[in-house]
Amino acid sequence: MAIKYTITPKNLHAHLFEVELKLQNPNPLGQVFSLPSWIPGSYLIRDFAKNIVSIQAHCCEQVLKIKSIDKNHWIASPCTGEITLSYKVYAFDLSVRSAYLTNERAFFNGTSVFLLPLGFEDESCELSIKPAESSQTLGNWSIATGLKKISTLNFEANDYQDLIDHPVEMSDFTLFNFEVNNVKHQMALTGMQNADISRLKQDLKTICQHHVAFFNNDMPFDDYLFLTLVRTQGYGGLEHKNSCSLICSRKELPEINMGDINNEYTRFLALCSHEYFHSWWVKTIKPASFHQLDLSRENYTEQLWIFEGFTSYYDELSLLRSKLLKPEQYLALFAQTITRVQKSTGRFTQSLAQSSYAAWTKFYQQDENAPNAIVSYYTKGALLAFVLDIEIRKQTDNQKSLDNVLQYAWEHYQEYGLENNTIQIIVNQITNSDLSQFFDDYLYDVKELPLQASFAYVGVECEFVKHEKDLSDFGLSIKTQGEFSHITQVFSNSSAQHAGLYVGDKIVSVNYQQLKDKELIAQINKHIEGDVIKVGILRDELLLEISVAIGKITPSFCQLSLISETNEKITNQQRQWLYQE
Repeated sequence: MAIKYTITPKNLHAHLFEVELKLQNPNPLGQVFSLPSWIPGSYLIRDFAKNIVSIQAHCCEQVLKIKSIDKNHWIASPCTGEITLSYKVYAFDLSVRSAYLTNERAFFNGTSVFLLPLGFEDESCELSIKPAESSQTLGNWSIATGLKKISTLNFEANDYQDLIDHPVEMSDFTLFNFEVNNVKHQMALTGMQNADISRLKQDLKTICQHHVAFFNNDMPFDDYLFLTLVRTQGYGGLEHKNSCSLICSRKELPEINMGDINNEYTRFLALCSHEYFHSWWVKTIKPASFHQLDLSRENYTEQLWIFEGFTSYYDELSLLRSKLLKPEQYLALFAQTITRVQKSTGRFTQSLAQSSYAAWTKFYQQDENAPNAIVSYYTKGALLAFVLDIEIRKQTDNQKSLDNVLQYAWEHYQEYGLENNTIQIIVNQITNSDLSQFFDDYLYDVKELPLQASFAYVGVECEFVKHEKDLSDFGLSIKTQGEFSHITQVFSNSSAQHAGLYVGDKIVSVNYQQLKDKELIAQINKHIEGDVIKVGILRDELLLEISVAIGKITPSFCQLSLISETNEKITNQQRQWLYQE
């Protein structure tokens, strides 16, 4: 018995999908329906049920009463036979997480539009997609989804979890195909673009081939689809088992005759790499607690540093290993990641394990104090992955690496997933040593990562210099609005905080000079420890003057450079981290 869903882009300009759900033999005491409150991969309660505009129920063509139980559950009156729900969903979230409908495109994740009849979680599902009403023609729209296709407009899923793990794109997109180990891969590009499709196809294939080889040519899918929305500005991605949803800007796609890879295109390729890697590393291998997700509430884990941090480490590293990036280009990217972490004083407050566990309330609900209170399990997780990689190489005389840890987990933990200490156990086993102190210091505590020593081991110099392009070393983030630069963040224990500058203050002058933008930054950054500067501000539209004594500055801007290859202290085996074939 299958649950039958039909979805129709009902009113494009009102952004309304109409969904019909047919269910045989509902609960005779009254069938309960629910909608997820969050989507896997994005750890925030989003309350998708708020977008259900209206809902009706019928039993054998007779109207049934249906009422809310709580924010995302409804119960229908008893029905014998077949129950039909009809409901409308407002869809105007231009992201990878929810649903969107205009005259340009239709997009949805099942978590936003498909109600689940409780008690039928394991039943197969059928999905039919109907075109919009004739007055609102879809023109040349096509459908792209990783769902198993029955016919042009009909699809099926093994169960509800399978149904909601396959986003659907309907638009006039550009589609191209390639194969990796005889498995079909596709990318659908939605939106105005003039990309060099041939270049993109080849580079994407190179990345996918690398990841497949990394996991011993074992693929957790029968086909794969990249759904990509192209905008003037935008960036984001969300992983699924055999697909991913991406948003990029037009400038991040390769132009015809572009030549060497540039920073913008690298950013997009790294995003593709990241989400594709997730098919193995979080969609298949996952925290043990994620094997039975409850989509109505938060699901906590300490392991996001593993699944997002490690993935963030390998997304760009794979571009180096597959020769899309030169070592100097890769190091420049890695230095940017280090700088982002070093600018955050929250790394001294929150451990990576805590960051993972508190993602729901801290990482996904950041405010102006976030840099002082939290650390990112993405960026610092990537740095811990690097330091751990180097530590494993040291402990095994360069015979093993972090690669072996992930590959071992892939071979042995697909069925049950990882417990909080599983990675530590695997690392100890592979290195034949006890690295519990390493994890105590860098995972559960906030001890500074030994980045310079780790880079030196592989022949890379890591140094920190004063950041001349912003005011992070002074203790501020600013944003120019109108006439003035507005303070958006004040960092802990900084000169700015000690002097009493606050978020929301408008900087009018520095040493009685009216400045903004680059001139303001340059004027402040030219001062050294011991200097006192006069900062004129508007607070509640009242003019104040704040004296700021420049304290000790700890540079946060990272620069990575290659140590001369003639340095005899660094062996070829050590250099393999950077030059690995």
